Amino acid sequence: MSSSASTLAEFNDLVDRYCAGLLDQESFSKLESTLRESNERRRQFRDTMSTHAALNEIADIYEIDQSGTDLHGVSLAPVMRQDAPDADDNTPVTPKGKILGPGKSIWIAVGLACAASLILSLFTLRFDDSELDSPINSPAAKSIAVRTQPVVPAANSLLPPTRLVSNRSIALIKSAVDVNWGASSTPLRVGEVVPSHSVKFESGILEIVFLSGAMIVVEGPAKLDLVSVDKAFLHNGKVRCYVPPAAVGFSIETLNTKYLDLGTEFGVEIKPDGKQELHVFDGEVRVDSLNGNASSQTVLSGEGLQQKNGSEWEKIESNPNQFTNTTDLSRRKTTQEKESYQAWLAYREKIKQDPSLIVFYDFDSQVDNPQVLKDLSKNAIDGSIIGCEASPGRWEAKPSLEFKKPSDRVRLNIPGEFGDITMTTWLRLDGFDRFFNSIFLTDRYEDGNLHWQIKSSGEIDAGLKLLNLKRRIYVTKPALGYEDLGRWMHLAVVVDVKSQTLTHYLDGNRVDHFDLRVGSEPNEPGPPVEKIRFGNAELGNWSPVRIYDDSPVRNLNGRIDEFAMFSRTLSDFEIRELFNQSRN
Repeated sequence: MSSSASTLAEFNDLVDRYCAGLLDQESFSKLESTLRESNERRRQFRDTMSTHAALNEIADIYEIDQSGTDLHGVSLAPVMRQDAPDADDNTPVTPKGKILGPGKSIWIAVGLACAASLILSLFTLRFDDSELDSPINSPAAKSIAVRTQPVVPAANSLLPPTRLVSNRSIALIKSAVDVNWGASSTPLRVGEVVPSHSVKFESGILEIVFLSGAMIVVEGPAKLDLVSVDKAFLHNGKVRCYVPPAAVGFSIETLNTKYLDLGTEFGVEIKPDGKQELHVFDGEVRVDSLNGNASSQTVLSGEGLQQKNGSEWEKIESNPNQFTNTTDLSRRKTTQEKESYQAWLAYREKIKQDPSLIVFYDFDSQVDNPQVLKDLSKNAIDGSIIGCEASPGRWEAKPSLEFKKPSDRVRLNIPGEFGDITMTTWLRLDGFDRFFNSIFLTDRYEDGNLHWQIKSSGEIDAGLKLLNLKRRIYVTKPALGYEDLGRWMHLAVVVDVKSQTLTHYLDGNRVDHFDLRVGSEPNEPGPPVEKIRFGNAELGNWSPVRIYDDSPVRNLNGRIDEFAMFSRTLSDFEIRELFNQSRN
């Protein structure tokens, strides 16, 4: 086996994993050997490192020496210096605005870039508001459940999200219009990737895309089993199937019949009396009896079959209007979105009237200055938008702010002291890029300051620091994973000073509940929390007034389109109501 990367694709993969902190020792040695042997690869590596997103954020805070470019005792700095024999190994690399020592600036930039990416890997492994959890070995995934136990990370890697899509997942819930799930069903979330699953609902329309490429539109009342990437079992209801060439062979089965696609668009209905109908709109479908009491037959475009009695079928003309098509579905989705947006606008007025409201950013209220995020509470604590770009929010008509670059943030200042606190937000997470992904962080973390963020492991994290005491953390079990990326989610954290508890919520439901005096670590109860302070703070980022730990880079990769803070504890019912009244 070659000790260096043999192809450009392999080299690029090594560099990508290096920047993400996911190289094991063998891969690191291969990258080092490749850089040592090739001038061109060193040039490409320098170009990549110079654009590394964390560079400026690191340089703003730390004085980084090239000798620090070390990965558990193995350094790339000597390899990169071989093109620059005049470079001074002792030349310091300092933050912007300070005088640099002798040496060529391009090599200092290279050294800094290498240091940035390597130190990111080291920082994310050592400290945070919570410190890393002890490694937990993951059992083999025996079931089709979505949630798994944490996986042991490589010694030099970020912890990945620990709630992962099962490798047995077969379909994506693409959209839902006016769906009433009924009391006996567990609702499925739009954007959710599901394994083999029984879907049952009372009314409305579901759009489901199989990982084979086949797409179905199901009309309620209906019950349908998602069996595999190329098969579903219909108990009752209507289903319209769109099968592209890549998914030819997809089938709908019933108790006694199999409808096998041969490159087509077709619909199947099981009526309340149990009789079945097939309508072929394009292509052809083969109909097989599963009881063996009738021969197979092929039904062509424009044709259909209607079940009479048992194995007897009558030919009919297909009727496209009997089934919802994608145009109808799109129109109904647009109508539903407009109605839910108007409902949220009305509910927003109720939020604004709450006397306990400290700040309320709806990201929807226009101001003359586009750099100002208007606060709708009576306190008028407007935020200052730095770098963030305007993007669509939960609804196309509603704006949000997109946080991508390490400089993106919203600055605000919340004076005073508070007892009970509730914070809520609607956000969309687009990546687990940092060990910490900021929601709301105070500049100071010293005397009653509260932090709220998401970890790369999918855990939701709150931290409190009391004066002259060790910080306390309140970290949930893994609640988010890769399947949650790109979807809008509602988060809330409730700090109840009276009862000395802290509670996390996701999409209106409790995730975890902690004793404020203890937290999520195995500590003895400490002094009670009496006051919460904020002061200067940021949405989607962190600007610490001093070095509190080795995780300064916490910028959010995603969007926020609502943030509210209350000086009281909202009940479970109120959190659920906030979610239900403001979701799309």
